[in-house]
Formats: sequence, C-alpha cells, structure tokens
Amino acid sequence: MKSSIRTVDQLLAAYEAGQDTFPNLVLKAANLRDRYLPFIALEGANLERADLRRAILTGASLMRSRLQAAQLDQVNLIAADLISTNLHQASLKNGLLASANLCGADLSEASLQQASLAGANLNGANLQRADLRGVNLAGASLLGTNLTGANLTGVALNDAKLSHTIMPDGICLVGENTIDDDPNKASVSIANIAAYSRLAKHLRSS
Repeated sequence: MKSSIRTVDQLLAAYEAGQDTFPNLVLKAANLRDRYLPFIALEGANLERADLRRAILTGASLMRSRLQAAQLDQVNLIAADLISTNLHQASLKNGLLASANLCGADLSEASLQQASLAGANLNGANLQRADLRGVNLAGASLLGTNLTGANLTGVALNDAKLSHTIMPDGICLVGENTIDDDPNKASVSIANIAAYSRLAKHLRSS
C-alpha cells in the first residue's frame, strides 16, 4: 500500500506531529537536505535522486528503499537499517554510517570517499566499482561482499571480517572469519543509538 504522504511538507508535518513510520513513501528528487529525522521508518520508500545532504537519520529504517543517485554527502546514518537498500550511484562522501546495517545493499558505483563505515554490516553487499577512497571499514563485516573494480585507496580495514569477499581484482578471499552475531543485525544497542541521536542533535544546533 502506498503512503498517503505526497510532499516533503506533508512528511515533515506528520513527523513533527509524532508519526515516524512511512512505508512505501514516494518522494523522488525530494529536498530533505539538513533535515533532522532520527529513527524515521521509510521502509520500501522511493527516494531516487533525493537530496539528503547533512540529514540526520540516526537509527532510521530504510530497508528495501530506493536511493539510486541520491545525494547523501555528510549524512548521518549511524546504526541505520539499510538492508537490501538500492544506493546505486549514490553519493555518500564523508557520510557517517558506523554500525549501519547494509546487508545485501546495492552500493555499486556509489561514491563513499572518506565515509565512516566502522563496524558496519556489509555482508553480501554489492560494491562493484564503488569509490571507497579513504573509507573507514575498521571492524566492518564484509562476508560475501563484492568489491570488484572498487577503489580501496587509503581504506582502513583493521579487524574487518573478510571471508568469501570478492576483492577489486576479482580474487575471492576464503578465510576463517565468522560472524559473531546474527548477520542481519547491526551490533549496536538501543542505548548507543539514543546517545548518537542526542549527540547529532547537539551538533546540529551548535
């Protein structure tokens, strides 16, 4: 069922009124730049080509959403749920995605320069030809991740899980790494998400 929300103003008004769940929202090319929307649920949303630069989406649920060619530079998606989200050719430069769940997400040809993906779940994600220069992947899980043709210049992979990972040159790494937790869950507590949200709000108002 499609959402009854048709405009950005309607979305913001409903969110301010206390609604936080907007399934199957269609707002192509929407301007949500600099918006403060922590914990919003936009599962199955169509936000192709949307402008979400510097938006605060801490702990948001964007599972199965369509964000192809969206502008997400400096976005805050810490601990967000992005399972099976389509981010093909999206720009996430300097984005904050620590502990985000990107299991099965399509990040092919995406621009992620200098983004933080520390502790993120990228199991089974498609990162073919993605620009990952300077990305922080410390502690991230990349089991079965496809990095064919990706640019990994200056990437931090400290303690990252790399098993059955397809590297940029097409070689598949087969190691002994195992997942410590459910592969469809990010390893972050609700308390930590709330702390991230408060910090984001403080930084935004300062």
